[in-house]
Amino acid sequence: MFKRSAIATLVCLTFAALPAHADTACTFGTPPTVLTEEGDPHETGSRLLKVWEVEDSPVYWSETVPDSEAYSQFRAEVVDLDIETDPVRLLERSSIENSRIVRRNASDWIKPAGCLEMLMYGYQHARMNTFASPTEFGSFILRSPNKERLRIYYYTNNQDGLGNMDIIVTPVLWDKQNGWDVLVALHSHVFHPGQPEIDGVLAPSEPDADFHANLHAMMGLPEAWITNGINTVRMPASSFNDFTMPTGGGEVSNPSE
Repeated sequence: MFKRSAIATLVCLTFAALPAHADTACTFGTPPTVLTEEGDPHETGSRLLKVWEVEDSPVYWSETVPDSEAYSQFRAEVVDLDIETDPVRLLERSSIENSRIVRRNASDWIKPAGCLEMLMYGYQHARMNTFASPTEFGSFILRSPNKERLRIYYYTNNQDGLGNMDIIVTPVLWDKQNGWDVLVALHSHVFHPGQPEIDGVLAPSEPDADFHANLHAMMGLPEAWITNGINTVRMPASSFNDFTMPTGGGEVSNPSE
């Protein structure tokens, strides 16, 4: 569970340092605050929860490519391996009902990945190479009460499917209670060449859809994003109940699970 001491550290972030100034570069500028870290960064099962607090610069909402060696390596491997990246073609390969829903709305919902998604995808690719050991990350993006800063949470357990997300939801709820606006819940669906049901598919699994609906009920989540590092689907809260959900509780996972 998220420790009280970590929450106390997080609450003090604003007073510990001024937020980073991104200007026009897609970078966080300063190191994150690490809230939980367990295991070797490059081994399956190792957990990491960290958070950045930065000035709410327009660059974060743009398609500016980060100056990230790991992300550049990922894009180069996509080319070298001749990976299919067309989001509609990837959706067409999937027989899942939620993929069909996204496909019908693809022109409105799917856009090239933005700065924030690419930054975090690069961090994950540096931990576990997408094509050697596909793994995922989950994230929340919040805006401060004075509308001037962002908090960006990033969580991974270096596994192909994140499972229970209490570890990251807990501090986000804490921030919400302290006046921060929860803007986006984001997670990745990575490429799995040869597995069409989960190969970079930009659609929520049934547990994902349930998770998003629950977040909307708990904290008024306005948008849920899923990225494969190349493109991102941005689903409005008005669509959450249209997706197929399981009967049990929602967790972030691969569409095939």
